[in-house]
Amino acid sequence: MPKRNFSTLEEFKTHIHREGASLVDFSGIKVPCILMSSKKYEQILHNAYDRKVRADTLLDIFYDGQNVFVDIQVKLLETDFEQNFLLYANDMVEFFEALAESGLLSLAPDSQDHPNSQNLFMIQLPKKNAAESALEIIKANLKKQS
Repeated sequence: MPKRNFSTLEEFKTHIHREGASLVDFSGIKVPCILMSSKKYEQILHNAYDRKVRADTLLDIFYDGQNVFVDIQVKLLETDFEQNFLLYANDMVEFFEALAESGLLSLAPDSQDHPNSQNLFMIQLPKKNAAESALEIIKANLKKQS
């Protein structure tokens, strides 16, 4: 998974994940969920169908003293699925709290074909420390801005 590099705030804004993110309740636990196009979601299901799939997930944290961005890189090993989701973390404290606490990330389709869908593709983070680090930076940044 190649690390992405952005040099200006405008480049970050241009690459923000537009489909959105939310929290879902999974057996009483808040789990962060990244929404994606139905086509990409179907690609994941196609790659994972009837096989054991391991996921490699990496969180790259970008912080310029005011803005916190987290680039979540997801790769399904032994498949051709690889995707980056750049999130503007300043506005997503609850999302990153849930990520740090649960160690889980879910993906779901964002489509008119799947309203209120319970279709979730769950990924367990190999290491929660990156999510915990992101959360610490986000919270420290919010205190500075208050």
